Amino acid sequence: MLRSIKSVMVAAAVFLLFLAATPSTARAIGTILIQQSDGDANTYKDVEFKVFAGTMFLTSDDGDGTIVISKAACSYQGQIIVCLPTSIALVQDGESSALRLRNGTIYLNYTDSDQPLTMSSRKIHAHSAMVSFTTRGGTYVNAVGRLDQVIRQ
Repeated sequence: MLRSIKSVMVAAAVFLLFLAATPSTARAIGTILIQQSDGDANTYKDVEFKVFAGTMFLTSDDGDGTIVISKAACSYQGQIIVCLPTSIALVQDGESSALRLRNGTIYLNYTDSDQPLTMSSRKIHAHSAMVSFTTRGGTYVNAVGRLDQVIRQ
């Protein structure tokens, strides 16, 4: 009897250690606003923000569309990373379309606390991204959200 109680306690301890060591997946908190040059605007909520090997993926909640930012010139401003994107594509229905950029800026905060933006009273939240760009066709895209996953290679 004492032996079975010990076995149960050991099994419970191993299970608790397993739960503590298993990373949890947080649900992304993000919104994208896309405003066309003709004034039509769409807002997408619950967007997944992921960074994998230097590429940022912004995926709609239904998984139907992903904005992929694959190239950008980046540098640190204090604790945040500021990037000027040079290559962005829209992936929809299995097709990838390069977006012709006019300009854009990306702010990334990988720290555990909110960080001030240079020359602004605004702050970027901990573990968050702010993305803003305009295409040559006049479409404006603004995305703000918490980074769901960052995988570095």
